[in-house]
Amino acid sequence: MTVRFQAPARKAIDFAMVEMERVGDQTLSSLHLLLGLLEPSAEGVGLALRMLGVNPAALQLDARRDIHLARTGELDPEIAEAPELLLERAGRISDQCGATDIADADMLMACAQDLRTWAGKLLAASGVTPPLLWGVFPQARGVLRHPGAPDPLAGIEMLEVTFPPSFVPTLPVRTGIGYDSHRFGVGGPLILGGIEIPGEVKLIGHSDADAVCHALTDAVLGGAGAGDIGELFPDTDAGNRGRNSIEMLRLACQAAERRGWRVAQVDLTVIIERPKLLPYRDAMRLSLAHALGLPADAVSVKAKTNEGMGWVGRGEGIACMAVATLIPVRKAT
Repeated sequence: MTVRFQAPARKAIDFAMVEMERVGDQTLSSLHLLLGLLEPSAEGVGLALRMLGVNPAALQLDARRDIHLARTGELDPEIAEAPELLLERAGRISDQCGATDIADADMLMACAQDLRTWAGKLLAASGVTPPLLWGVFPQARGVLRHPGAPDPLAGIEMLEVTFPPSFVPTLPVRTGIGYDSHRFGVGGPLILGGIEIPGEVKLIGHSDADAVCHALTDAVLGGAGAGDIGELFPDTDAGNRGRNSIEMLRLACQAAERRGWRVAQVDLTVIIERPKLLPYRDAMRLSLAHALGLPADAVSVKAKTNEGMGWVGRGEGIACMAVATLIPVRKAT
């Protein structure tokens, strides 16, 4: 059966062959394939890397460096027939996505899964690991899951490969924790996660009192070591009165990026007796994901009651806890 490639994937292979001949290598390696995937024409790969905060130009430089090191014998040999095995794996990923042809994102995922190859090791050291790539893969691949539908990626096999003792991934990860609480006041709407929830109550605060955004903003700032929400948006500043908290969250992300950190995933727990948040949870996730520049499946929103205990249990207000995972922003060197 003939293997079919989408145009960006086909161009990546063509570029890899040209690059191999240009540098005088006798055989195609996984690094040549990776260079092809890093060309601007590889649209799915470009989207995935942008969402992970990895600069393709910097990764290209690293790949060319490793090609030179491989040629001089300074890299341990990779597995035999690495390019063929990676393309076979990309084909299986394509099949399990229900596609009829191989996309460039399939090839990138195949490379990231196999640490026996030079490309897999370089991707891991640059922060493109299977767990992180998994979060952006549906968008990069163009596979979207509708609510209630089975996950089209659930069956994709993951190659179990342990890191050799001499290999240490260089990508640091930071975690920030945020907390916020507000009491209820009379008159709606209630604003949570940038979404208006109709009803008879609202939260009282200097801004729009969006406790979800406030907790998440503190988590982002804390993870980046950029202070807290009170420093960035003091309630002594009249300009912050009634301010949109989604805008504050975006500005917090920009402050984190100026310090070299980008949000990769967030998890929130809202503690509230009423109203029930389940009907609004997906809209909140999408709103927060848009503000953070993340896919919706990298944003988790959970709601819990306080079982009638304390001020939350009496319905006097709500509390929210947030955890944000941050990875470095990659810049070209």
